[in-house]
Amino acid sequence: MTRQQIDRLRQHPDLAEAELIETHISWLLLTTEKVYKMKKNIQFSFLDFSELAQRKYYCEKELLLNRRLAPDLYEEVVAVNTRGEGLEFGPYQPDSLDYAIKMRRVDRKWEMVTLLRRGAVLPEHLDQLAEQLAVFHQSATPDTSLFNPIKALDDFRDISQYTELLLPHLGVTGQADILAGIETIHAFLRHHHQRFHDRRQRGFTVEGHGDLHAANVFLEAGKPLIFDCIEFNDAFRMVDVLDEVAFLYVDLEAFGFPDLAQRFASSYQSAHPTLLTAEDQQLFDFYKCYRANVRLKVT
Repeated sequence: MTRQQIDRLRQHPDLAEAELIETHISWLLLTTEKVYKMKKNIQFSFLDFSELAQRKYYCEKELLLNRRLAPDLYEEVVAVNTRGEGLEFGPYQPDSLDYAIKMRRVDRKWEMVTLLRRGAVLPEHLDQLAEQLAVFHQSATPDTSLFNPIKALDDFRDISQYTELLLPHLGVTGQADILAGIETIHAFLRHHHQRFHDRRQRGFTVEGHGDLHAANVFLEAGKPLIFDCIEFNDAFRMVDVLDEVAFLYVDLEAFGFPDLAQRFASSYQSAHPTLLTAEDQQLFDFYKCYRANVRLKVT
């Protein structure tokens, strides 16, 4: 979808009052009851939505994957069709212009980010979230392929591509710390690569969510609802369960709630024991560093 097409969609009577949200890869139209999520006509190193067929495929894949954790949120994929001088959502047509995921709208007051800022997230919310995630991981498809330390290092040091952007925010010292950290990670991966591999053989790497931070969680009436998993890159979704837990952990810390972060991690381990050794704790620390790295790039 392009901005021009979005503007034509908003000429439809049912969408005239819809709220428009833009992300780096999507457009979202929010009506009173529904959300329509459309993919931009873009291509990056980590995704390709540049062709209509690809956007249709990834809309359908996003629907399927997210129904694993939020079946009552993700409703269907609809087409964007011509309607006179404007556009409208409807069934697939041979000449459909694009596609959208249609979802039930949840009041934004239930966003975990909003509730964290109000200090309204309770320890029991993290217990429920941890239990839900543990059950999901235990039933998810495992990946027992060889651990690739070179790829893990490449993922981590990708941050070095953004040093010029980081410099005004972090200064020379902060930038140097990040570059030194990459060397530390290099040594860590050399030393611990066998344990990473062993965990894969035990089934602890699974087809998970891949993007589990507070902005992708609702606490609707106090009940956790995890949404917006990664559909556009399978490798991003194949994660050690400690990696998945680490992402929300560092996000909770960043919001100023280290106690909730620890409660979440502890509750998860109670439901699904995956920190089996002292070395596993070091791997968990590695994943926290990696997820902080990812959040820095996104920010």
